[in-house]
Amino acid sequence: MSSIGYTIKQERLNQQIKQSVLAKGICSTSYLSKIENNSTVPSEEVITSLLKRLNLEIEKLPSEEEKKFIEAFYEEYKKAIMQRDKKWIREILEKYSIGNSYFLQLENFYTYNLYMFRLMLILNEKTEVLQSVFDVIIKSENDFDEKQRFLGNLNVGLYYYLNGDYYKALNRLESSVKFVNNVSNEEWEIADFHNVLSLIYFKCNQFFNTINHASKSLGYYKDNLLFERAIDSYIVMGVAHKKMRRYEEAEKNYNLAKKLVIDYKVVHYEGMIYQNIGSLYAVQANQEKAIEYYKLSLKSKEENDNAEGYLISILSIIKEYSKQNNHVEVLSWCKKGFEVIENLENKFSIENRSYYCHLDIYRACYSSTDDLEVVLKRGIDYFKLIHDDRHVQKYSILLANYYFKESKFKAANLYYQQAIQMLYKQNFITNWEDL
Repeated sequence: MSSIGYTIKQERLNQQIKQSVLAKGICSTSYLSKIENNSTVPSEEVITSLLKRLNLEIEKLPSEEEKKFIEAFYEEYKKAIMQRDKKWIREILEKYSIGNSYFLQLENFYTYNLYMFRLMLILNEKTEVLQSVFDVIIKSENDFDEKQRFLGNLNVGLYYYLNGDYYKALNRLESSVKFVNNVSNEEWEIADFHNVLSLIYFKCNQFFNTINHASKSLGYYKDNLLFERAIDSYIVMGVAHKKMRRYEEAEKNYNLAKKLVIDYKVVHYEGMIYQNIGSLYAVQANQEKAIEYYKLSLKSKEENDNAEGYLISILSIIKEYSKQNNHVEVLSWCKKGFEVIENLENKFSIENRSYYCHLDIYRACYSSTDDLEVVLKRGIDYFKLIHDDRHVQKYSILLANYYFKESKFKAANLYYQQAIQMLYKQNFITNWEDL
């Protein structure tokens, strides 16, 4: 069976045409639904009439070309996942867009969409761009073979991960563990799977599993001289050890990552390494050392034109000065942060708007103005909107403390309750007995 039904459905949705309108005079609405779900094989006459009404000229991808097309795409797909060069990935997506063609073999259509979806996820495409491919994968997965099911669970899990649905992501990835060695996966695919699984375990606070799976991917990356991916694995393991308060092990992993950065001149990772070492000193209450490394991170990021990373370091420095209750330095660094955001081309992106909220809250905390309550409420509402539960919890506690000091006990209670709810959510707990 071919992929023509899915192609017709996608074009109909793109043109915002109802099924009844497209089907009128050609076939019944129920029959069109079967065509679009690929549960029937329509005649050439029906296909031609539907395409004509959609004003869509479309060609079959010749059968003999399909296999070569998928094989060539696979090689590019492999390189894209291992190297993560977003500019090049964008070119690959354009190169392998089938345009006004469709697959005669449905299994090739499934594989094609799985490859496309993963590359779109790396580029962090907009939700509406991802949605149509996501829908095809979800509706088709009962017809997948084992390899496609493996890829499907990996990709859908990543989709949930990027949207903050970590428990759903973990369910997807864990359901593919049985396929890892049972299907024709190459070593790089197995390493990639363990790498993704380690990231999801980390978000679910399962740090032993994080380290276990990150170390499995690390072995392949080191053996195949994929230094950037190896650095990623060392950092993930370092952060997991830090969360477990195994500070010496954390530092050991950060230093191994740092050695790769120096030996192989992967300079754009230098700022990230210093940032993580700084955070290690921060959790050990060594604020001076933390600030020292954050400033080294800042210097490296400035030299490598890493504006987003620059804001991470500025906010980290502000936090350390806040712990020291140093009003002057907090406000000075807030000012620098605002200046950086103002000069960004994409200053209204979700990420940069988040930094603006953080900076605004610290500014309000340490200035003589009376807008802290308003700023905190605005920040909490924004972090709710983008499903950033950690900062909803953090700033809810801050606002509750503010209300408590002002003897507004009812308002304080509401925000303490909200902070507790976020704690439950982050730890996948529904009852207090499970704490």
